[in-house]
Amino acid sequence: MPRMAVIAALFATAVAAAPFGAEACSATGAYGFSFGAKPAADAKRLRGGNASVWYAVQAPKPDERFDRYEVRTDTKTGEIYEIDAIRTIAPMASAPKLTAEDRAQNVQRAHAFVAEYRASLPPETQALLADKYRTSNWQGSIADGLWLEMSATAGWEVTVVCRDLRRELGMARRVLPEMFEQSK
Repeated sequence: MPRMAVIAALFATAVAAAPFGAEACSATGAYGFSFGAKPAADAKRLRGGNASVWYAVQAPKPDERFDRYEVRTDTKTGEIYEIDAIRTIAPMASAPKLTAEDRAQNVQRAHAFVAEYRASLPPETQALLADKYRTSNWQGSIADGLWLEMSATAGWEVTVVCRDLRRELGMARRVLPEMFEQSK
């Protein structure tokens, strides 16, 4: 096999195996979860109300950079419209015992994780995200009806959110119809 063909094959294998953030959030879902599907039977309800319910779930296609996953569902339909991947920087239970220096280091670690994750995204996706307040809270619409957010505003965890805006809008119209009524 010619040398360039071998190099191309090795590169293609490495790219296919890499856990790029861009592949984790798409119009169909993230981490093996599909928008519009219902959480698995073993999902653990975390919190919720009349609009949405959060569940702790096991990702079908986990990204090794994250410790746990949550999905958010429309209360009425039970369908997933948001998928969150969470990286623990420091256990929240340890927060009261941390010194100011420890907290500052955790915030730096969280910001570094967000920067590394963002760097794994294609340049065209990176260009669509904004960190308006310079707090390592990058967010934006990365495709029609698709929202991506990386949040490191707390020093104990980082959350990467993939949200189906159309499904969220459907839930919002049901729960808060007055916001969508046209004035007469």
